Amino acid sequence: MKLTHLAVATLFVGMTFVACEKDSKLSPSSKKPVPAAETEKADDPISNLFRSYVNQNTVSAQFNASDGGELVNSEGNVSVTIAASSLTRLDGTLETGQVTISMFVANRLADNALGGMPTQSAFNSQQGLGGGIITAGSMRIEMFNAQGEPLQAQNGGVVVSVATQEFNPQMSLWIGTPSVNQPRDNVWVRVSDPLTPGANGQSYNFNWSRNANYNIDMQNLCPGLQLTDHKVTISASAAFNRTNTQIYVVLEPCTQQGQKIIFSLDMYNASPRWWFANPNAKLPIGYQVTYVAITNYNNQLYYGNATTIVTPSMTTNIPVMMPTTLAALTAYLNSL
Repeated sequence: MKLTHLAVATLFVGMTFVACEKDSKLSPSSKKPVPAAETEKADDPISNLFRSYVNQNTVSAQFNASDGGELVNSEGNVSVTIAASSLTRLDGTLETGQVTISMFVANRLADNALGGMPTQSAFNSQQGLGGGIITAGSMRIEMFNAQGEPLQAQNGGVVVSVATQEFNPQMSLWIGTPSVNQPRDNVWVRVSDPLTPGANGQSYNFNWSRNANYNIDMQNLCPGLQLTDHKVTISASAAFNRTNTQIYVVLEPCTQQGQKIIFSLDMYNASPRWWFANPNAKLPIGYQVTYVAITNYNNQLYYGNATTIVTPSMTTNIPVMMPTTLAALTAYLNSL
């Protein structure tokens, strides 16, 4: 049975997903120290913005664990199927009562950026590097019982199906592990088990395993091309820093012309101030990119941008940060 939505996301359109690169997380010993006011915290202004956007655009439903059910997002391109009596509590006992499921799906540039889902290449992880984008999607899926306890699924008990118009067997599943200021940052790790293609290759299916954040994408942005590191500065108040500002790069992937992808520059240097990507999230030399900065400062949104052609080891400055509204910022991001 399909579950009744408690809240319906209204911003998702289309069937094709634009995926995001994976987030960089250096080990504690390799991070550059930053002032206490600029370290990551759960209540960072920029994290609060992302969390609010996710909450506003989350589809939720309730069902009885003994019956199971199905939750589908408003466009019908992501579904979660829960088998009867398939959920367990963390102590391993079977859940038999009411369950609340919530799902946020990012399938547009604004969803990725304002939902805190765009990330960079998996870095310094046990399962290798990673990277990549192309025609898939990011999603946040959670289930809790009536007591607020997170639930987990027996193997195969909960299946997530993501529709695609451009099936590619090279697509991989990644899981984002929690960090202090969710949903802003994730450490993304590639799952070794392959995705299961749906009927006629029109979907990617995978088992939900309690993790909240998932992403499906390929591994290579521009295979065979010369890549370069890059960083961004902004001409704005010194109060604009890591805690309230996020910078993204938007470009057309070499392997999927006509689509746009977005990922974040999550590495930060406090003095002098600049944002940069980890060494495994380089850009292809000669390609046009647009940098976008988003700031949430004193309950006012700001944005700035700069479009440039990628050159070796380049630094790009965003000259102006302008006041904006969430509606205007959403429209702008989706127009890129």
